[in-house]
Amino acid sequence: MKKIPMMMWPIGGIFFLLLIAAFFVCKVPQVCMDATTASNLSPGESLKMREIHYSQDYKNGEGKWELRAKEGYFLDKTQTLTLKDVLLRLDPARKAGFTIQGNEGNYHRERGEIIFRGEVMGRSADGYQIETNLLIYSEKDESVATDRPIKVTGPFFHVKGDSLFVDLAQKTFTVRGNVCTTLNSGVLWR
Repeated sequence: MKKIPMMMWPIGGIFFLLLIAAFFVCKVPQVCMDATTASNLSPGESLKMREIHYSQDYKNGEGKWELRAKEGYFLDKTQTLTLKDVLLRLDPARKAGFTIQGNEGNYHRERGEIIFRGEVMGRSADGYQIETNLLIYSEKDESVATDRPIKVTGPFFHVKGDSLFVDLAQKTFTVRGNVCTTLNSGVLWR
């Protein structure tokens, strides 16, 4: 058997690496950007997405929140994610969950705020419901607020008013301005 000279080893190694690289270049699927996709962006938009699903744990590690939307686009200038058909599900540990749905929304990550617009509906796991056309969720304060007319429905009452503030951590809500409350007496005096 012939011995291969030592000078040939590096050349053989380089040839072998080129064969492996060529195999992966031919085997890996190519990703191409369609020119029509890029032209669908409006001025100021840097990214357009469909079927968005974003999930994040709370800072204290107790529970998580989840954001879903059918469509969204990111605006560079305002650092805002604008969403269509948006849903936010809050699942804190050892507390009742809360879900908010809206036709449109804006997610401001730096401010920790999600603004819902359109037909906005909020529901808690323990039977409370909020209806309005604008609702702001603050991640930092764990609160929901609006300065628009609202309707709150609970297990034994209905409340209408001009504005609302809900402290999700403390499980309290405040309705301000032209408040009209209806109590279902059958539930209270059983």
